[in-house]
Amino acid sequence: MINFWTLVVSFEGELSAATHLTEKGALIAAIEDVLMFLGVDDNPAEALDRHFDGDPAPCYDLDEMRKMSREELSKLFREWAEHTWDNHYGYQLEIIRTPVQP
Repeated sequence: MINFWTLVVSFEGELSAATHLTEKGALIAAIEDVLMFLGVDDNPAEALDRHFDGDPAPCYDLDEMRKMSREELSKLFREWAEHTWDNHYGYQLEIIRTPVQP
């Protein structure tokens, strides 16, 4: 059995999915999607100030994330995902392990 990792995103009633060969790839894609939703990719200083009120923000550098282990990325994903829970846009995302039988 082979596992694929599926990132499922719901935003304003629209669903999208992306399949990854590794959990690490799915985690990086999920964090990148959250960063785009929060506006960190467009204007990091403004978005981080809005969401963290001067407190230190989790890593948002994709190059640094690519160096992280799956465990580190999993923790980072949870940290960023928390900031989407109270949104009014119906934004949700989840990573689902998808077993594939030969």
